[in-house]
Amino acid sequence: MNGIRHDMSQFYPLKAAFEQILGKRTYRKLKETATLSDWKVETKKLLKAIELSHIETVKVADAEFYKEAKQILELGVRHIRSAEDISELFANLSATLTRVVFLQIGYIPAHDRVELIPLTKKNWNLACVRSVQYLQSSEQKETAKLIEDRKNEAH
Repeated sequence: MNGIRHDMSQFYPLKAAFEQILGKRTYRKLKETATLSDWKVETKKLLKAIELSHIETVKVADAEFYKEAKQILELGVRHIRSAEDISELFANLSATLTRVVFLQIGYIPAHDRVELIPLTKKNWNLACVRSVQYLQSSEQKETAKLIEDRKNEAH
């Protein structure tokens, strides 16, 4: 068995995230009768959306960032394609997204040769390779306010 039940509540938080990011059609596809193949298709779309978002949104970055991001996402797609059940697919997705998050913060730490890395500030400042800045223009602030107002109206 591939671990998927035909139950809307199974994996609901991820289904809701897919809906938020990829739209209602994706949610309807996954909500109750999705197969492993359906999950693979939508998960690969998610990774493609992340790749496109890097290209279209990250305006100032070194070439190595784009290269590393592309490599991580391509590896993720290969792992998702080879998943034989839903738990393997989710593990592959989680690993890919974890690597993407750390790359976006600065770089992916390589602590695999150390027994334990304490969660202290000095061990987790990832600005030694690149640093990240989040800037917001006046126009972007206005857009953010409009988006927030629309969310509030919907609830």
